[in-house]
Amino acid sequence: MANDIKVYQVLAREAAAIFEENAPFCSGINRAREEDFERKYDKYKVGSTVNITIPPTARVYKGATFAEGGSAEDTQERVVPVTFADATDRFHTTLAFSTFEKVFNNPDAKAEYIERILKPKMASLASAVEAEMIKRAVQATANHVGTPGTAVTAMLTIAQARAKLSRGLTPLTQRSALITDDTNVGLVDANKGIFNPSAEISKEFTEGYIGYGQGAKFYECVNMPSIGPGNDVTGLVVSGASQTGSNLLIGGVANGSTFLKGQVFTIAGVFAVHPLTGLPYGSAAGDLQQFIVTADTTSAGTTVTLPIYPAITPAMPNRTVSASPADTAVITPVGAASTTYKQNLMYNKDAYTVAMMPLPIIASCIGYTYSAKGFSMRVMTFGDGKADVESTRIDILATLAAPRAEWGVRVTQ
Repeated sequence: MANDIKVYQVLAREAAAIFEENAPFCSGINRAREEDFERKYDKYKVGSTVNITIPPTARVYKGATFAEGGSAEDTQERVVPVTFADATDRFHTTLAFSTFEKVFNNPDAKAEYIERILKPKMASLASAVEAEMIKRAVQATANHVGTPGTAVTAMLTIAQARAKLSRGLTPLTQRSALITDDTNVGLVDANKGIFNPSAEISKEFTEGYIGYGQGAKFYECVNMPSIGPGNDVTGLVVSGASQTGSNLLIGGVANGSTFLKGQVFTIAGVFAVHPLTGLPYGSAAGDLQQFIVTADTTSAGTTVTLPIYPAITPAMPNRTVSASPADTAVITPVGAASTTYKQNLMYNKDAYTVAMMPLPIIASCIGYTYSAKGFSMRVMTFGDGKADVESTRIDILATLAAPRAEWGVRVTQ
C-alpha cells in the first residue's frame, strides 16, 4: 500500500510514547549521551563497545607553592564501556500489523486498537526492559545499607542511604528511590505524616509515585530484583598484600565456590574515603569500603580472582580506599550463602544511563525506526513466501552503564 511507511511511522511513535509512560526508571535517568548513538548508530554494530568518559576527582593542594612542591598529577579519566549484545540487550514483542493498517484511517477504530492491543503489548515490553535495567543498576551499585532478611520499616534506614549518597558527594537534587511494595507498606504505615503530599507535590504525581522524603522522590516498583551472595561466605581472606585495581585475589575458598554478580562485601582494615580530600571517613565497621563482584565467578581451587568495583586505589587522584588490603585480611560478604534478598534503590539520575541504539530496517523488510528523547524503537514486517505468512515485530536494543555508581545506594530487606 502507498501509505505503508506513514502507517509504520505513526505506529512506531505511538509505541514509543506508550513505552516511555510505562518505563519510569529508564525515563528518569540521564539520557543525554544517547545523542551520540542517534548521530552515529549506522557506524555501530551489535557487539560494538562505546566508551563513556567520567571526569576525574581532582586533588586539592594547600598553600601558595604549586602542588605543595611536588608534581601535579596526570589527569586520569575513568572510562565506562557500553556494549550492545543481541543475547542480552535485544527485547521485542510481536504485533498484527495488518490489523492496525486496516483501522489506520478510522480515528475511532485506531484509538480503540491502540488502547486494547498496542498499550498492553508495550506495557509488557516496558516492564521487561525496566526490570532488566533496574537489576543491572542494582548489580552495579556497591553502596549498601539495611539488614538482609529484615523488612524496611524505619525512616532511619532511608536516612542511612541518604548519608551514603552524601559521602559520595552526590548532588542533592534529582534523587529518586525505587522501593518494593513491602517497603512501601512498612514506611507508609510507620511514617504516615511524611508522605502526605502538599498541593505542589500532588501536581507531580505519576503512577507509582508515593511522596517526597529524605531528599528523594519515592516510587513503588514491582520490578525490584532479589540479589544475594554465592555459596561461599565464610573463611574468605585476601591472598597477597598490596593488591590494587579492579581484581582481587582471595583465598580460603573451596573448589567450586560461586561468587555472584552484584554481591556486596567488605575487607577488614579497608575504609571508605572522601572523594576530594582522600581522607578516611572513620575506622568503625560501618566506615569500611563496600565492594561488589562485577561478574559471576567460580573457583577452581583454594584461591580465586574476583572482578570488583570500585577499584582498589589507595593513592590520589581518584582514591577509593584508605589503604590496600593486608594479606589474610578477612573478607565479609553481605548476607547468607546462596540466599537472595529483595533490593530497594536510592540514586541520583546521573548515576546510571540507559542507552537505546536505533536498529535499521533489514533488507527486504518494511518498517520504520523511531528515535526521540533517547527512546529508539523499530517496527518491522517480514514475510515467509513459502508459508504465505507475514509477521511484525517491535524491537528495542538497550543496555545500561553506571558511570557514577557511587551516586546510588542499595537498601536490602
